[in-house]
Amino acid sequence: MARQRDPQKWLFGKVSDEADTVVVCFPYAGAGASSYRRWPRVIKAGAVAAVQPPGRENRFGEPPFQTHREYGADLGAFLAGFTDREYVFFAHCGGVPFALETIRWLVDHGHRAPRKLVASSWGPPHLDLYGGLNKVDIEKHDFVGEIQAVQRGLGNPDMPLELAKIGAKVLRQEVEVHRPWRYDATRRVPCPVVALAWEEDDVVPPAEAVHPAWSDVADTEFRTLPGAHWAFASCPDDLQVLLAE
Repeated sequence: MARQRDPQKWLFGKVSDEADTVVVCFPYAGAGASSYRRWPRVIKAGAVAAVQPPGRENRFGEPPFQTHREYGADLGAFLAGFTDREYVFFAHCGGVPFALETIRWLVDHGHRAPRKLVASSWGPPHLDLYGGLNKVDIEKHDFVGEIQAVQRGLGNPDMPLELAKIGAKVLRQEVEVHRPWRYDATRRVPCPVVALAWEEDDVVPPAEAVHPAWSDVADTEFRTLPGAHWAFASCPDDLQVLLAE
């Protein structure tokens, strides 16, 4: 029997029905909702809702998606229930393509777009993929070492090897999914975009993240905040202010 996906697990934790605004947070490549575990449940912009893709963490037994369109359609159908209130998308690095395809599905199916997309550490989506991981030889790259390096960057230097091996499989699959993707430049993003760079980012340098070509496909505001590539994970105050604007 083919494994089934449970769409009710798309968001980790329940979002209060009383929340006026929902901040939907997309994890970076290979990660899950736990990448937002240090964020408060409620921030200045509204209730935080971390996206949990299938194939990892509490959805480990579910098959991952093979295309961004498939991902966006499934998540969009679930998020349609939230579009009667204001909502914002935040996506970091490899989460940006999935956020863009989800917005596309929502609008194509008659739902209101998010108030804005904050695209952190990702350059103009119609031109390229970003970060060195999207340029490596997939067959030869050490994905276990990659996972361990990410965890060190997040302040978790002692990740067990067996967990790193599991994470490596998830990450490799998502890198493979990313390879052919580019945003369709004939369609403008149907909501404002904040292209966000981090001053000390050595994965997606500020010159790429706030490249002016973002304006080719979206009404774009360019912002740079202090910190390195993983600074988003602690939900610093200046990021909270940006999300609430």
